[in-house]
Amino acid sequence: MISVEEAQRRILSRVTSPLASEMVPLTQGLGRVLSSDISSDIDIPPFTNTSMDGYAVIAQDTGSASPDNPVRLPVVATIAAGHPVSTPLGSGACMRIMTGAPLPPAADAVVQVEWTRPDPANASFVLIERPVESGQNIRRQGDDMKRNTVVLTAGTPLTPPVIGILATVGCDPVPVYRRPRVVIVSTGDELIELGQPLRPGTIRNSNSLAMAAAVRAAGGLPNILPRAHDSLPDILARLDQAAETGDVIITSGGVSVGDFDLVKTALADHGTLDFWQVNMKPGKPVTFGAYRQRPFVGLPGNPVSALVTFELFVRPILRILQGDNAWRRRHLTLPLGRRFDEVTDRRHYVRCRLIDRQGDVVIEPHLNQGSAIQTSWADVEALMIVPEFTGPYEPGTLMPIMLIG
Repeated sequence: MISVEEAQRRILSRVTSPLASEMVPLTQGLGRVLSSDISSDIDIPPFTNTSMDGYAVIAQDTGSASPDNPVRLPVVATIAAGHPVSTPLGSGACMRIMTGAPLPPAADAVVQVEWTRPDPANASFVLIERPVESGQNIRRQGDDMKRNTVVLTAGTPLTPPVIGILATVGCDPVPVYRRPRVVIVSTGDELIELGQPLRPGTIRNSNSLAMAAAVRAAGGLPNILPRAHDSLPDILARLDQAAETGDVIITSGGVSVGDFDLVKTALADHGTLDFWQVNMKPGKPVTFGAYRQRPFVGLPGNPVSALVTFELFVRPILRILQGDNAWRRRHLTLPLGRRFDEVTDRRHYVRCRLIDRQGDVVIEPHLNQGSAIQTSWADVEALMIVPEFTGPYEPGTLMPIMLIG
């Protein structure tokens, strides 16, 4: 058995380059990854404007303002967003201005409307109760982005804020890395596809659907093939089919040590077997290699083991193939919320929830950590990483976790 770190190192040494670039409409970009640096074609903001409703002024005209002795200025114009004025503001006057509207020439500050009140004697005047400094409540041209400068770099995932930036600089369509095509093959005579009647000794093929969802969440394009029977010719036929269309091949089941666990045999005899078995729980029987030059990961058949090993070994492949520079999950250290008793001979990835206790976040492990207990995964927010041969751990012990989802 090899360590988790060694398994990840071997995977990352083989999967180093992203897939080809393609152009997609910006409206379809969410979750994709930029394949090129993006520069702004204009200054952002493109013109100096006000950050709030109020009155454009020359700041020194407000220097003596106070609630008891307000400065009285004539309102010589009103400026709405999208309607600039070319007339310079004269000393001793002001212009009513709305949020986002261009600042008039000669004005150097904006008095927010809350610091003013109408002049009861003349509606054409305003009373300013507090002074402002030059530049106050103003967004200057180019404060956010400068024309012809890089604002986003290749490898940046397209989140809603990033899509907003791309739209602001007019980047549509957007260059992104191609999404990896992932072919999923579940193995086992006991598997029945959804919609088919169960027979004695059979179970529904849930892993294929769970893996497909995990692939989508990681940005890939899943393709589920019909299950493979527990025979080497049938497994090879499915793998040949997978290699014809997929960038990555995932199997579920058939990688343990039983007489019918033939996936490892298929890979060793007809592909490249890099490693088999990792020192972890759940998910020790994990196979990695290549089949017809396609990255291949054989995951365990137990549903929880398959999802945990997907997180550690498949998701990194899919994110790297999409050029994601920040694919690693975030790791934190938090206190245990209750005693954890289990001691194992392998590194344990414990399914947990994060509980808020009066403002303090603590780790709450699920009570049943069995690898076939699917309900223990339903609300998982983190995996607590417990070194082999350690424990029990008392409440309050600081433990490392990996956030997921």
